[in-house]
This record gives sequence, C-alpha cells and structure tokens, in this order.
Amino acid sequence: MEIKILSDRYNPLLKRTEYRFIVDHDGPTPTFKEVKLKLAAILNANKDLLIVEKIVEEAGMQRARGYAKLYDNEEMLKLVKREHILRKNKIEEETVAEEGE
Repeated sequence: MEIKILSDRYNPLLKRTEYRFIVDHDGPTPTFKEVKLKLAAILNANKDLLIVEKIVEEAGMQRARGYAKLYDNEEMLKLVKREHILRKNKIEEETVAEEGE
C-alpha cells in the first residue's frame, strides 16, 4: 500500500490540517485502521489526533481516494467530530488478555 498526498490545507478556525490523498494498493480496499496508521507514519503525527474521514475506491482500479483531518489538540477534536466518526477511527490496543480468550 502506497499513499500519496495530493493537497493539504490548514484550517485555523477549527485548528486542523485537512489532507486529500490517493492510496494505491493490491487486493481489497485497505481498512480505515491500515490507512490511518500508514498516514500517521508518513505525516509523523499522533495517530489519536488523525481522523480518516472517507476512503472511496475508484472503479476498475487498485486505487482509492481519501480525505483526512489532523487536529492540533484533542479538545478541538472532541468538540468538532461526531461520535460515530470517532468510533470508526478508534484504534483499539490489543491486550494479552484478549489474545488468550
């Protein structure tokens, strides 16, 4: 999976940077979790402040377009984002107890 950032724009009112990107991949469309982790690594950003808003597959291609937002702080993130978007972007840490069950 390869991610190429097409544009970025800082929104001072909402204290966030908005990114438009392309994901080139093999096989099925990558999950939000996979894209979020890879994008956070590319941007050298805190994954908890990064929200992947959408990923749309391009018809007939192994490519998807996406939109993400990187917030300056957690307070603004919680003030602006809807709960279902936060749940979709939550990366749950696997514990040893869960692996044993």
